[in-house]
Amino acid sequence: MTGLDDPVIPIGVLAQKVWLSVSAIRRYEKEGLVISHRRGSGHRFFSYEDIQRVRAIQHMIQDLGLNIEGIRRIQALLPCWNLQRCTSEVRSRCPAYRGESAPCWVVKGRACSPDPEKCRGCPVYRFGSLCTERIKQLVFEQSGVQCDDVAAQELVRRLRRLQQED
Repeated sequence: MTGLDDPVIPIGVLAQKVWLSVSAIRRYEKEGLVISHRRGSGHRFFSYEDIQRVRAIQHMIQDLGLNIEGIRRIQALLPCWNLQRCTSEVRSRCPAYRGESAPCWVVKGRACSPDPEKCRGCPVYRFGSLCTERIKQLVFEQSGVQCDDVAAQELVRRLRRLQQED
């Protein structure tokens, strides 16, 4: 059985499913909005979650009027340091915590994972990029978030669990 986050969809199939060109998907990848999995042959593969991720990006561009830079900056606000349970020492050195222009999975030199491939499984990448419209709730109003967005619910559930463990 294949999981939703397993990279099994070739780039051409992803492009067909979301009604975009392959070059548009490559641009989203180059700009850090999606992470592909590269096989030994160099071919790009994506997950079923990536279909939703690309659709969310399209929605933000076409319906909300955002550009790629705006989406990247919104994603940079995701509280990855809370979900990764970074210590204050690690946080103070982390360029993803200090930066505001790119999401953590794009930033080089972060402590949690130097390998972008490992970011594919991180809840910040998997769920955060699907709920950037509700970023304010995720960052500032975590205790009272009530929404129908599955990705936002998952992030909030994880944040609350971590807060209870502290």
